[in-house]
Amino acid sequence: MASVLPHQFLYMLQRFWLIFLLSFVLLPAGGSAPMAQTVNDFKRPVLITAEKLSQDRQRGVIVATGNVRITQGDRTVRADRLIYDERNGQVTAFGNVSIIEPRGEVVFGRRVKLSGDLRDGTIEHFRMLFPDNTRIAATDARRYAGRRTEMAKVVFSPCKLCEEDPTKPNLWRIKARKVIHDGEAQNIEYHDAWMEVYGIPVFYTPILSHPDPTVYSRSGFIVPEIGARKPLGTWIKLPYYWRIGEDSDATLTPLISSQQNPVLFAEYRRRYKKGAAIIAGSHTYARRLDTDVRPILQGQSRGHLFSKIRYDVDSNWRFGANANWTTDDTFLRLYDVSSADSLQSSVWLEGFHNRDYTQLRIHHFQGLREGDNYRATPLVAPYAELERIGSPEQRLGRWHFRFSTANLTRWEGTDSYRASVNLGWRLPYIHKPTGITFAATLDVHADGYYLAESRRPDASQFTGFSNRVYPIAELDIRYPFVRELGNVRAIVEPRISLISTFRGLNDPIIPNEDSVDIEVDDANLFLANRFPGRDRVDEGSRLIYGFNTVFLGNRGGQSELFLGQSLELGSSREFEPASGVQGSFSDLVGRLRVNPGRYLDLVYRFRIHPDEIEPKRNEVGIFAGVPALSLSFSYLNVRRRGMTVELPTRDELSFTTRSQVTKTWSVFGGGRWNLAEAAGNLNWQLGGQFKNECCTLRVTGGQSYVRDRDIRPSTYVLFRLSLKHLGEIGD
Repeated sequence: MASVLPHQFLYMLQRFWLIFLLSFVLLPAGGSAPMAQTVNDFKRPVLITAEKLSQDRQRGVIVATGNVRITQGDRTVRADRLIYDERNGQVTAFGNVSIIEPRGEVVFGRRVKLSGDLRDGTIEHFRMLFPDNTRIAATDARRYAGRRTEMAKVVFSPCKLCEEDPTKPNLWRIKARKVIHDGEAQNIEYHDAWMEVYGIPVFYTPILSHPDPTVYSRSGFIVPEIGARKPLGTWIKLPYYWRIGEDSDATLTPLISSQQNPVLFAEYRRRYKKGAAIIAGSHTYARRLDTDVRPILQGQSRGHLFSKIRYDVDSNWRFGANANWTTDDTFLRLYDVSSADSLQSSVWLEGFHNRDYTQLRIHHFQGLREGDNYRATPLVAPYAELERIGSPEQRLGRWHFRFSTANLTRWEGTDSYRASVNLGWRLPYIHKPTGITFAATLDVHADGYYLAESRRPDASQFTGFSNRVYPIAELDIRYPFVRELGNVRAIVEPRISLISTFRGLNDPIIPNEDSVDIEVDDANLFLANRFPGRDRVDEGSRLIYGFNTVFLGNRGGQSELFLGQSLELGSSREFEPASGVQGSFSDLVGRLRVNPGRYLDLVYRFRIHPDEIEPKRNEVGIFAGVPALSLSFSYLNVRRRGMTVELPTRDELSFTTRSQVTKTWSVFGGGRWNLAEAAGNLNWQLGGQFKNECCTLRVTGGQSYVRDRDIRPSTYVLFRLSLKHLGEIGD
């Protein structure tokens, strides 16, 4: 009989012999038939610690008491008292028993009987805690083969217990007569199960199965979505998640509605070692829809296909493809797939080598607006670009080179083939005594075109070559001032630029494919070519001037103000009235941003005619608030009369707001209004969400006033309920 002695040395010696003795007697004996059956399951040594040990050699019983701990491999048992029956190969633990499983689950019980390898046994007053705090409780449980646990009179719930009264029913739980947990298959199976909400039974099923909380993903049905809106009627989505492998999965989602035929949506996802692919699509046979423009006939096939593929060949090269296509103009909006008014498909190759960049692209477009003519829509095949930049360490500046080509073909209209070369030199200089910075740039551009069936201004056709060669010279001067104002640093930077090139460069024979109109703003005011593409050149000479002021807070936050304008030198050029470049002086453009901290961000962009007070463009964006109440507001007013491509004047206001009412409850809403000539509300929505550790309930309602062929104004309601471990994707 060994006992704890007061002397520290003898106490440590006793614990050593205790560990040694119990480890010896619990290791498998080679001549024992019962132990030989499980020898491969517990070849690893057993480590046992306790405060006190007693042994009855005649009965073959060892008793350990006081903070008993048994560890074998990744499994650990803790108890107040432990009895090991050497002859029967059985371990019995009493008092505050806990078993830590290899995957992180913890099993609790009042009294536990285990086999010698700690894998099988019975547990009274069974409790199991998973790593994510999901709990299972049962009156008793029995484990077989180290992986299968059968429980009686079971309660399962991932919801937290009430801190003030743990006996109070939590949000939801499942009660069952019998539950089987297969640890190897990571599956939980219920027999005669009731779902309760706050202790009230709401649903019964004779059998129910779902992955246990240690499963990251598994094939099966996930949370359905329910809604109602015209012209679908009441509808439900029933997604099925298919886990194909470690690197690929798919989702199949049938949509069943009361007023339309079913639609099948599918999405396939795969990740490669150096890339990834996503392919999504849908298909249905539509019922007849009477529209003002074109009827969609009974049985007409409708659907879409979206795909995105990217692959990194090495550290320098990568390629990819995006395919986007739909059967008709309104399908994507009707089924809430996308609100895009055009689709672009591309195949591309990119290369990065030090300061060099190479790209090769093919683009196909599908217009979805009423009146779009696919036969006049160009196919860009190919668009190629090579760009090289010299070393910045050169004292006399750095050179840059760019070559690009674009081939556009159509079924109807002009075919154009362009090749462009740009060679330039940029020389920066800082006058150290004053801090004034200078940058001189000289570029030489050469554009060559071959045109087929291009239209002259007199409406006659032209087929042949056209070219132009022109220089662009630019001198940019900046004089930044910096001053400390307490906890704020102020930076004021006046800027002036002189840009000059030839006139008469825009041959009307050359079709304008990539430079449709010009609208001066704070982003392009100082650019050498304010047109977005290569087909049109910003001719002549002009002087650009302005200043930028920035206030930077030492504790974060900043405010910024930019104002600028351009002056045409020589005879003024005729631009479209809505461009902001009329006469000698352009419109005054500016940008104001106020961002004192994370709770306020205001941006105001504007364009004002020099002879008028009324702005020609107003763009306001505001985000303000805290989690308890936040508001996002935007307003856009643009006058577009007189543009080459006639577009309606935009005068729109939109906002969204959200309030985190409590830790679990939030409400949100928003709307969008058209304030132009055809004034009206475009859409609005309101909703609420409850979300905690085990449940997400989201209800959204709203109304859309958009009318476009088979899309009619409608009121809609969406409902989504997600219960943890019973089917969900993402957050």
